[in-house]
Order: sequence, then structure tokens, then C-alpha cells
Amino acid sequence: MSALRDYTYLGLTQSLCPKCLRLVQAKIAVREGRVFFLKTCPQHGKIEDFVCSDVNYYDRQEFSRPSRKPLFYATEAQKGCPYDCGLCPEHEQHTCIGLAEITTACNLECPMCYAVSGPGGVHWSYETYTEVVDRFVRAEGSPDVLQLSGGEPTIHPEFLRMVKYAYSKPVQVLMVNSNGIRLANDQRLVDGLAEFRDRLEIYLQFDGFEKKTWETLRGESLLDVKMRALDNLAARGIRSTLVCTVQHGLNMHEMGAIVKLGMEREWVRGVSFQPATYSGRHINPADLHNRATMPDVVKGIVAQTGGWLREDDFMPLPCAHPNCHMMCFIWRGAGGPLPVGRLVDIKKNLDLVANTIVYTPHKAKNVVAEFLKREAACCAPGES
Repeated sequence: MSALRDYTYLGLTQSLCPKCLRLVQAKIAVREGRVFFLKTCPQHGKIEDFVCSDVNYYDRQEFSRPSRKPLFYATEAQKGCPYDCGLCPEHEQHTCIGLAEITTACNLECPMCYAVSGPGGVHWSYETYTEVVDRFVRAEGSPDVLQLSGGEPTIHPEFLRMVKYAYSKPVQVLMVNSNGIRLANDQRLVDGLAEFRDRLEIYLQFDGFEKKTWETLRGESLLDVKMRALDNLAARGIRSTLVCTVQHGLNMHEMGAIVKLGMEREWVRGVSFQPATYSGRHINPADLHNRATMPDVVKGIVAQTGGWLREDDFMPLPCAHPNCHMMCFIWRGAGGPLPVGRLVDIKKNLDLVANTIVYTPHKAKNVVAEFLKREAACCAPGES
């Protein structure tokens, strides 16, 4: 009898050669429950890429819904994906989060920065910025989220003016992706941001509590800075999301404590865990087969939160591709935290959460109220 292959074949997809970026065909293969792309480049030969640590999480389509088109397409489809981005007519989804990288400069020089940001970068002009925002608004009408990023956006000399301009547009949430250094040390800046707090959120870099974590990822210990930033934001009623870069062997054991901190802080409205991206300064090919993927994050959170979260409380976000994002809605009530999926069947009500990532307190309350209204209507007295 002939030998068996060491993997199970799931299908074919397209991928890129990591060396020359040539578009190549990839076999989707499962080996010991882990998903890999098996590729052959005419120039660089056979390549194996690790994709997902648990096949049960891969390509979950049960939460997918028809995507929403933008109001116009900025480019034409000519060469095919991924060469026609902009967005072209072949793009499957509108822009859930528009990212404006207003500077390449930063007041840190993080060892793991995928953007290779640092001191001495280049700022966008105010005119370039307004053109980008206007184009985004034309494409989306009322965009879900505009995120100002960099580099470190708060060090742009016209940062507050840029915030004000975006606030004047029908953007539902204006997000600032920040390391928090100026927010911790510049009260005038925080006071200026407070003017826009009803639609403003700080996407605050927060990687853990241990000195080793900060020095490995950011080059210096920054926990005190982050806590001061959180205190300053809370004092002015500015909402934030804690954003943690996670890496195996470094800080994945701290995820539960970060969730706990977020739950305890009234003005923290979310916690985001992002597996480390091995690009820019953070290139370490030896780690790629052991890198963290989304199932590792979900399982780690569940294991570290004392039993009040389960794996089935998490679902793919019905705006991104199911392999890109998992989320859990949590109701913070007087009786303690409660995953919303325990109250209502989210699968039956996906129209309320599909094609968006915006969940302001007002919108979240309306969504939950509509969930409960539908549940009550389908379960009249005598029904179950």
C-alpha cells in the first residue's frame, strides 16, 4: 500500500510568494489540526506558510452576510487582486475602518514596529489629509470609523485641527491610534480632545503589565505612562479601547488581566488583541510556525478569565473576513459581565451587526434593545 500524505487537503486559494510577491496558487492543508498554505513559486520553489492554529476556527462562514458596496469605486479592476486596491469593483466589502496614516514620525522606536516608525518621520500636509477624508466620506456617505494613525498621530503639529476637521464630517466614530505618551503628559491636549468626546475614541496601545513585555515590544517600560493616560482620558470622559500586541512566549499569559482591567474601567469600551505582525522591524522567520493566531487568543482569554467566558461566546465579525477578526459582545451590568450571545441568538439577528464595526454606547444599547424586542416577539406566552 502506498504512503499517505502528511496533511489533509481542504482546497485551493491564491497567495503570494513572500520573497518576490508573485501571485501563486496555494493548497489549503491541515496537519495535526493546524492550517497551512502550501505554495510553489517558479523562482523560489516550495514554500509553506502557517495560517491558523485550529482548523475549527478556519473559514467559519456561518456569520457571513452579503457585503455592502461603497458609494463609488476609486480604481478599475485591471491586473486583479491584490494589485488593484483603492477600492476597485472586485473588492468584496466597503471600508469598515478608514485608516489615515497622518505621519511616519513617532516618539517611540519600538523593536516590533511593522511600520518602521520613529523620530524624524514625515507628516502629511493638512491639505492632503482633508482630501483623503473628503474622498472617504464620498465613498461611504457616513463612514463607520476613521482612524488617525501613524507613526504617532498626536505628535503631528496640526493634530487637533485634523481631529476637528474629521469631527465636522458625518463620521460615526473618530478613532485615534496612540501610544499614549502625550495623553499621559499633556493635559492641554487631552482637554482639547474632550471637545469631541461624544464621537471620539482613543485606540490605546496597552501590551501588558510586566517589564519584560514592554521592553521587548516597545524598547522601554511604559506601564506607568499607560495608566496615567487612562486616568487623564477618564477624567475628561473620553472613551478608549485597550490594544494589545500578543506574542507567544512573551505576554499571552497577561490577556486575562488586561480584560479584567478593561472591565473595571468605566471609560474603557473594548479590548483588542492583535497577534504580532512579523514585518518591518519585527522580522523573525524562526517564529512564524509558532506565531499566535486568532484561536490562540480566544482560548487564552477563556482560560484566563475565571470561567465567565466560553469559546462559543466569540464569533467572527460580520464585516471582516472570518479569518481576520473574532469578537465577543459583553453586557456590563450590576450583576456582573454577561456575554450578549447568552441572551439572544446572534446568528438569527446578524442584520443588526453585519457590515459594520461601530458600537458606540448609544448604538450598542439600541442593538441590544432590538435583540430583546425580537426575542420577546418570537417567544410569546406559552412559547419557548
